[in-house]
Amino acid sequence: MSTYIPEQINTEYAVSLLEQLKFFYDQQLLTDIVLIAESTEFPCHKMVLATCSSYFRAMFMSGLSESKQTHVHLQNVDAPTLQIIIRYAYTGNLAINDKTVEQLYETSSFLQVENVLHRCREYLIKKINAENCVRLLSFADLYSCEELKASAKRMVEHKFTAVYHQEAFLQLSHDLLIDILSSDNLNVEKEETVREAAMVWLEYDTESRSQYLSSVLGQIRIDALSEVTQRAWFQGLPPNDKSVVVQGLYKSMPKFFKPRLGMTKEEMLIFVEAAGESPSSSFCAVCYSPQAEKVYKLCNPPGDLQRVGTLVTPDNDIYIADVHNKAMCMSQSSKSAQGLF
Repeated sequence: MSTYIPEQINTEYAVSLLEQLKFFYDQQLLTDIVLIAESTEFPCHKMVLATCSSYFRAMFMSGLSESKQTHVHLQNVDAPTLQIIIRYAYTGNLAINDKTVEQLYETSSFLQVENVLHRCREYLIKKINAENCVRLLSFADLYSCEELKASAKRMVEHKFTAVYHQEAFLQLSHDLLIDILSSDNLNVEKEETVREAAMVWLEYDTESRSQYLSSVLGQIRIDALSEVTQRAWFQGLPPNDKSVVVQGLYKSMPKFFKPRLGMTKEEMLIFVEAAGESPSSSFCAVCYSPQAEKVYKLCNPPGDLQRVGTLVTPDNDIYIADVHNKAMCMSQSSKSAQGLF
């Protein structure tokens, strides 16, 4: 009875094959297609391009006249970005940086180079911050990148008070704006902040955005506004179309609202204790809420804590860390984080 021996992958041969393909590309040997971008020509091999790009695979294997052409003009593709993608096709190496990543994503999306798209998406997600999150939200929406869009939206919600004056926020599409203003996860302590953001967006282009007045202001949770703000906003308005819309919204709003995430914050007292020769055995983190008069305990602390330290960030995130082994756990001083205790 014969024994089945699984086929072994020869990695050295795979590497050698790539090296030979790159040599043929550099020396323009046996090339059978020329890509043209911005008047720059790139002699390539159809087989290599079809291997990494669904766009070229469909073009070369369609059986139509396109499959027989020797030169392909790529419109709206810049030459440096195309060169990066071709280099990836021949070597598997991909150079990504802050200056090239968005153009690289756009071109890879057009050429359907899935591996490059995946790498660019991971890069952008790691780079999301308060300065670029709104712009990346619009970018992700444009290219239907749901993972990047969700990550960017979370940052916009978390840093809302810092981002709604940005130029990128003022240029948001109506649909994206509504998605943000309707969110329960906005990190705002007062509904007045949401109202101001809505008005800033509307007044950025009053003429073209007047059609959205009702839908945008309809996202404001009016009963969450202070009485002073309500009186100032809804009383003594001049008799114009804007006044009619605002007054109508006020009358139609229900007399209750769901608080935004930032409105649920409360002051808490955090007690951290680790003593004795083996701190992990007696480690304890207790959170007391004076408002709710409840005590919460940290669940499942790391078992190898040696020297415990704590740190509070400007966003009221509390880090409890093992300064020796770098084991870390995190809490937040908000009701939304009580599941950690």
